[in-house]
Amino acid sequence: MNKKRSIGLGIDIGTKVIKAVEISKKNKQFFLENYGEIDLDFACEYFFRSFNKKDFNPDVENISKALSELLKEAKFKSNFVVFSLPDFSTFFATFEMPPMSKKEIDSAIYFEARKYIPLPLSDIVLDWQSMENKISEKDINNVLVMAVSKNTINNYQKIAENIGLKLSAVEPEAISLKRSFDISSDENVCLVEIGFQSTNISLIKNGCMVMSFSFDLAGKNLTEKIVEALEVETSIAEKLKRKYGLTNFENFSGLDILEPIVSEISEKIGRVISEFEKKEKIVVPKIIFSGGTSLMSGFLDYLNDKINSNRHNKIILELGRPFDRINYPKELEERMVDINANYAIALGEALKNFDK
Repeated sequence: MNKKRSIGLGIDIGTKVIKAVEISKKNKQFFLENYGEIDLDFACEYFFRSFNKKDFNPDVENISKALSELLKEAKFKSNFVVFSLPDFSTFFATFEMPPMSKKEIDSAIYFEARKYIPLPLSDIVLDWQSMENKISEKDINNVLVMAVSKNTINNYQKIAENIGLKLSAVEPEAISLKRSFDISSDENVCLVEIGFQSTNISLIKNGCMVMSFSFDLAGKNLTEKIVEALEVETSIAEKLKRKYGLTNFENFSGLDILEPIVSEISEKIGRVISEFEKKEKIVVPKIIFSGGTSLMSGFLDYLNDKINSNRHNKIILELGRPFDRINYPKELEERMVDINANYAIALGEALKNFDK
């Protein structure tokens, strides 16, 4: 479906902000051509209405309107686009398939998937990948299956048509992040993306995605806590959160206000990793973070203390730097910490245009 192209556009449609990255490839090197974002609060009539969480479908009208403004302002060149699918709109399942060829698995996967996917098979699009970097005709095949409703795919197609672009592909955020961070084939790692609406945890074993888990506790909850504690407007709370984080601001302690939520986030991450390690009989040595909330002052230090407090094998927590392998203008150097955290998913989608 993806032709080999010299330029690729990836668009990360979040529940609050839409981000876009345009990448070119020359002589086997990638170059950042353009990037930009638009806040749905300002682009649309309704706050926080980019997705309908009841049926997981994007708000076609609002997203199309916002994207039209973004494309007009940033002047992207690519005619093809890869969209992200929020992990809460994607069903993930892992299971075993008998020894068989890839072609045979392609034919049999729908029959096995109906045991795990809570939607009629006629209403979904399935994709799958091996969790072991190979397909075996002699041994059991462990596969990761991803299912998305056809209605959701059709809505993304409408959005692309509305903004005058051709839809090259759609894929879950977790898969885009894995590509963005260029995980090696022997690497065990946890990817954590903390957005506005949700926190997504993806576990990688030997370079392959094994599971992805999402929960609705993230940036918006921290903002709401500040609004409640300080009795300020949401916009002011957002600015205070970004500027002070878990440190002291005015006459209040950010840690005192936000600790209950940050503690719960850290506990969920730690529990998911521990269960994964026990099930797979491996040790996860590193967590790579992305998403704007991960930049909050004191946030990673707090998570490091909490997650490692009961671990025998200490785990390294670090901010992802996916743009390190991308050539970008020197004048962006001072902004790269923010760009790395906030545009990782969009970058992964842009890079998909160059998949073989």
